[in-house]
Amino acid sequence: MPDWNNKRVHRAELAGSNAVTMWSVARYPVAVSVNSEHNLLVVSRGDRKLQMFTTHGTLLQDIQFPSGIDKPQSALQLPNGQLVVSNDASDNQLCLMRTDGQVLCTYKDTGSIVNKMSGPRGIAADKDGNLLVADMDNDRLFVFDQSLSRAQVMSVCIDGGMQRPRSLWYDQLQRRLYIGEFDERGRVIVIDNLKGFSTCTNSAGVQ
Repeated sequence: MPDWNNKRVHRAELAGSNAVTMWSVARYPVAVSVNSEHNLLVVSRGDRKLQMFTTHGTLLQDIQFPSGIDKPQSALQLPNGQLVVSNDASDNQLCLMRTDGQVLCTYKDTGSIVNKMSGPRGIAADKDGNLLVADMDNDRLFVFDQSLSRAQVMSVCIDGGMQRPRSLWYDQLQRRLYIGEFDERGRVIVIDNLKGFSTCTNSAGVQ
């Protein structure tokens, strides 16, 4: 887990000793994710960096975000090696970039109320390459194709609706989506039997 104030991440053993280890990262780590090779990706907002580590803390790659990605919030590495980055800047972007920092394409505020993101945060991908993004300030989820050329809202049926969805994790093997809310209730919303991301309505449970 990222430790915002102390420039480090913590790794906890979930079996056996329950030991916790930690290592230093760039300033203000805001999000972590794991790629297909089981390496840890750490987004640090202060230094505008994406750092890739082994799960034991060895630094593998240090990627500087290019100009324009001023407030990186989350990143996900796709099987083809490309990176999807949510950027909570003035135009609320979602960017597709290479590991050398070159931006390939960007989804920005289109001016439409329907397609306007506000506070993009967590990102998940399904087996077909569709991308799911937490549109935190609008209390909803966006579905994108991998080229970021199309965006639509995925409906989720839950009592009271979602409140500031922030973190996403999709377990493709179990077909289960976890949605963490950044809200005083501290809920985790769980959607079971989800074959992939679409704009259809999905019913959810709460933990």
